[in-house]
Amino acid sequence: MRNSSRKGTIYKVLALTVFVFVVAGGMFAVRKWENNRDRDSGPEVVTLEEEKKMIRYNGQWYELRRDIETVLVIGLDKFSSQVERNSYNNDQRADFILLLMIDKTNSNIQAIHINRDTMADIQVLGVAGQVISSQKAQLALSYNYGSGGHDSCRNTVKAVSDYLYELPIDNYVSITMDAVAELNDMVDGVTVKLMDDFTSVDPEMQEGAEYTLTGERALAYVRARSTLEDKTNMHRMERQRQYIRALFDKVKEKAKNDEDFAVEVTVKLSQYMVTDFSASSFRQLADELLDYSLAAVKPIEGEAVVGEEFMEFYPDEDALKEMLVNMFYVPSDYKETEAESPV
Repeated sequence: MRNSSRKGTIYKVLALTVFVFVVAGGMFAVRKWENNRDRDSGPEVVTLEEEKKMIRYNGQWYELRRDIETVLVIGLDKFSSQVERNSYNNDQRADFILLLMIDKTNSNIQAIHINRDTMADIQVLGVAGQVISSQKAQLALSYNYGSGGHDSCRNTVKAVSDYLYELPIDNYVSITMDAVAELNDMVDGVTVKLMDDFTSVDPEMQEGAEYTLTGERALAYVRARSTLEDKTNMHRMERQRQYIRALFDKVKEKAKNDEDFAVEVTVKLSQYMVTDFSASSFRQLADELLDYSLAAVKPIEGEAVVGEEFMEFYPDEDALKEMLVNMFYVPSDYKETEAESPV
């Protein structure tokens, strides 16, 4: 009986782990934007056999690791519960994008924090939900196409996967910003060393001070940028990663000490979430994640530039390729034939 209770708690801890990453997202609305710049070519992707993905990078063949699972976490720029709309052009944006990698061999979780201003190819959906074209736009806009439910999630997954050189993404979770203050207060606040001056919100929120964020102050900390000295999204992302690490520790501590806490959080936040996870798949992973650690939350190196109307982010392609190969692939002993050798 005790073991059954423990498993149920572990299952909820997995759900909470996903929520932790989601709610740290800063949420700002953006408009549709196009640009015709092309990316450098990436690692060559070759599928050599069923369910075995190979790439060739710097003259070496690699294969996708089979001991990992990937989850795309999408934070939305709306203050409302998740509601699918009868339209294929909604007003929500993927304003916070985080790709989780669950490493079963090393028992840890790593994450890639993706800039929402990243210029990438995204699919444009028609009135019946069919793909009618593609455009170069901010990744944040990929969620805009669809009803604001599963179809929008899938469109964002497609855009992110393509951007990461067709990296497979196993599952997705999206959540609106309403959950930030909710979860923050359920763990009795999150203490951080303030990276910016927020005295306009609270006189005690001075840069460099140790401060316990509560309620709307937590949302302001991970969301604000236009009122700060450094208004860039890249700097805001630094605060988000700081908050993620602190919140992760508080959620794990709370869940271990209070079995009811996991259930309460899951019930309260589920109304804000859309996911393709099934209960059984959550439970299967949960048994493995009880003692997992948060190993790293990595940003993608690159440059933010001022576009005609909005900010645009372009990655350092060499650094991105190296990160992906090191995280998701292992060297292969595959020997190509002359016919398979790329030009």
